[in-house]
Amino acid sequence: MPDINLVRSHSVSIQEARARVQKAADELAVEHNLRSEWQGDTLRFYRSGLEGEIKVTASEIRLEATLSFLLKPLQAALVDRIERMFEKLFPEPTPGSQAKKPTRGTGPTAK
Repeated sequence: MPDINLVRSHSVSIQEARARVQKAADELAVEHNLRSEWQGDTLRFYRSGLEGEIKVTASEIRLEATLSFLLKPLQAALVDRIERMFEKLFPEPTPGSQAKKPTRGTGPTAK
């Protein structure tokens, strides 16, 4: 059973989602010696004390990770970091951020 289980919706293509996940994995590889490899649309990652996977679908990113006994005390901090990473990579649209369509009958009338 995974220690961390997070899901994030997205509205980009699978290819774009994979590219964004890969970018994050590349950054984490440098910072934390994290190794990863793709198996289909699933990125499997591992390092000493941590292993897991990120599944990319047409509508969501699903991360599951298992922590070693020594890393379990850091679980909350890891979850927070992953959630911030997901927010940066796959921001949720804010209400009203889409272009509003003009309503009929509200503009000046030509005579």
